[in-house]
Amino acid sequence: MILKMPEHFDQDEWFIITVIFLGIIMYNILPKRFPTVITAVIILYSIAIPRILDYTIAIDHFHLYYLTDSNKLDLFDVIMDGIYPPFGYLYIYIYDYFKFKNVLLVLYVAAWSLIAIGTEFIASQFHVYHYFGWKLSYSLPIYTLVLTLNILIFNCCMNNLKNNVQIPIIKK
Repeated sequence: MILKMPEHFDQDEWFIITVIFLGIIMYNILPKRFPTVITAVIILYSIAIPRILDYTIAIDHFHLYYLTDSNKLDLFDVIMDGIYPPFGYLYIYIYDYFKFKNVLLVLYVAAWSLIAIGTEFIASQFHVYHYFGWKLSYSLPIYTLVLTLNILIFNCCMNNLKNNVQIPIIKK
């Protein structure tokens, strides 16, 4: 399948390019904190979950919003996957650096859920999201759940790495 170019190259595409560029700069400035496999898990999780949710909620059956210029898949809908990993990486980076626990962890997840809402609002002002029945407030429980799962997956991966847990490979 060949992806078509956007109908108009305007503010939504520039927003996506800018966020990806800033994310690359952030990643290169921050000291490396995680093994490559953990960084890969963070990046893949940060791409997969929004993609699954966006395409589940934005599909024709629900059609609560669409991404970028139209409800048809174009090149920037795929490139847009690059805006999520910097957010997820920084979230886990700060979490791991400060080792939040108990009430501070709850406050941390709540704060980042609000940051995500703010980021989504800004993106919608640049016409990255077009809402048809979706309200920004609906995103809050989703962000809270996704961010909580992100920490659980990160902790599970780090524990497995520290305990040298290896996944068995079935040989034929």
